[in-house]
Amino acid sequence: MQTTPGQVPKPPEPEVGSPDWFQQIIAPALGYSQLRDWQVKLAGDVFEGNDVVCVAGTGLGKSGMLHIPLMASKVAEKPTLGMSIAPTKSLCDDQARAANERGLNAVTVHSDSLREASSKGRDLFKEIFTGKWDLFILVPELLHMKELESFFREQAGDDPEFAKLSLIFVDECHLVHEHGKEFRDSYRRIGRLRGRIPSTVPWIAVTATLPPGELTKLVLQSLGFDGDDYVMCRMRVNVPNIKVVSRFLQHSISGLTMLDISWIIPVGLQAASSIKKTVVFCVTIKLAFAVMEFLQSLLPKEMSNCEEVVMPFYSLMSGEYCERYIQEFREGTTRVLVGTDTLTCGMDVSDIKEVIILGVPPTPERLTQQIGRAGRNGKPARAIVYTPPWMNKSSMKAADITHRAKIPSMLCSWCNPSFDCCFRKVQCQHYGDEFIQPPHCCSLHEPDGSDYQKVEEWVEAFTNASGDPKRLRTKSKHQALDKTVMYPAAQRILTAWTRRLWIKIRGDNTFMPSDNIFLPFLRDKVCQQMHLVVNVEMLCQLIPEWSYLTKYGEDLVVVCGEILQTFDEVWKAREVDSDDGESIAEEVTGRILKQVDDDDGSNMSESSNDMVTSSD
Repeated sequence: MQTTPGQVPKPPEPEVGSPDWFQQIIAPALGYSQLRDWQVKLAGDVFEGNDVVCVAGTGLGKSGMLHIPLMASKVAEKPTLGMSIAPTKSLCDDQARAANERGLNAVTVHSDSLREASSKGRDLFKEIFTGKWDLFILVPELLHMKELESFFREQAGDDPEFAKLSLIFVDECHLVHEHGKEFRDSYRRIGRLRGRIPSTVPWIAVTATLPPGELTKLVLQSLGFDGDDYVMCRMRVNVPNIKVVSRFLQHSISGLTMLDISWIIPVGLQAASSIKKTVVFCVTIKLAFAVMEFLQSLLPKEMSNCEEVVMPFYSLMSGEYCERYIQEFREGTTRVLVGTDTLTCGMDVSDIKEVIILGVPPTPERLTQQIGRAGRNGKPARAIVYTPPWMNKSSMKAADITHRAKIPSMLCSWCNPSFDCCFRKVQCQHYGDEFIQPPHCCSLHEPDGSDYQKVEEWVEAFTNASGDPKRLRTKSKHQALDKTVMYPAAQRILTAWTRRLWIKIRGDNTFMPSDNIFLPFLRDKVCQQMHLVVNVEMLCQLIPEWSYLTKYGEDLVVVCGEILQTFDEVWKAREVDSDDGESIAEEVTGRILKQVDDDDGSNMSESSNDMVTSSD
């Protein structure tokens, strides 16, 4: 090499695909100062066309196994189009956001993004198939769409109009088995793509929860990782910065108060920022909303934006709602998210300080995933699991023993630890990890009763206070619906109104249940506080997660007003006591349904009442 005298020779460019190339060229292109050694190794395998399986704890950089190979293809001027399969729309959106921040052109493909693109006159599939995007991310249910079927068929051809896939990424691959046996059959069918995609396209499967043994074998076989023709990387699943705490419930969670978790909201709260960023996992949507209402009731009424401090989150919410509150949770306006399994794989927020698991998760993998939502930024965090008293092995009641027999043995051991085998050690044994006790291991090795003290403060506060926990803060000229007469009638009316709305807007979507338009627990929530639904603004406070709020909120307010007004008129006209409540309920129901029929120009009362009766 010839150089000018006094000039320092420029070092040679690293060889494309070499470890130095990934560290010196690809890492800066993605905004990283340095890649982890295992990321470089696996990315190099993918770059060479090999399939890769990566099992690593939450927050350790598995997403890099999507970004690094794609950026490598892009920099090397090779065909670049990745397809990522994720379990939820929210996670799809999170992946797209993260990829775009790393310099990749990424887009989500789900019902919301397709609808938005169509409203702007864009053909999202055409954009993907013609190479506008580096990465598209979708939920597995969409893999059978005719547009994608056509695209997959073209992958083996030589039509230059169709972009060629450069990799397939399966996120949370453990769900192939876990959800495949329960309700996500589409996850189990992902492996069928193998027969339609050229074998030269590498597959990447990642998860934080895949124990060695039979479960790993089942998942990999389902995805087509056969024999030894793939690279397996298994790292530690246990996350040392998360302190693990297990509690048996001391108070009921079936009423208006749930004192065990009252400590989440400090007594005498002055500012929402004093609430640690928290996620609460519940076993049902109904329980999640009860928890949300209880925690909201503990907030000072004078606090600004108090209705946004504690919010619900679940899979059937609109994309707009999910995006809004995930962003507000990241920014800190929302301090507590309460939901179900959707939160397990539904978001990527790095600075969650507390994870609360209320109830027994169905599998050890679900427990690990939920615990792993905490402390993804590597900072100290805590996960507290509250289980019913029957999980305590010291209880020898026949019913409790029967209950425990239905629970996976690992979960029973986890909830009943000993000093020789604490929570973390049980988890390490399950995943084949070496047990290394961190400084803040668990409540067994480092007891902490601060939450108990805070609960006692709330017990005292409730004892000294009068009245029920706060609800919507407004005045109303109507009384709350009584539980024996007005409440059931209002439920029937709203159920019939929901079916009418479903018939009106379903189009060709006849397979969609009518309850999906307005879920039963949302109808219950409206009935509980119908006397306060005086305008759309109040309805927005009460059920902000309703997907159809913008379009049909005004109609619902009108129906609620008619129900309340008709009840007032009938009670006043009859001047009777509650002994005649059933006939009054029937009269009100009939009058309201007839009014709705007349407004709609059709006669659906009979079919609506039949539907209500069968559903009740």
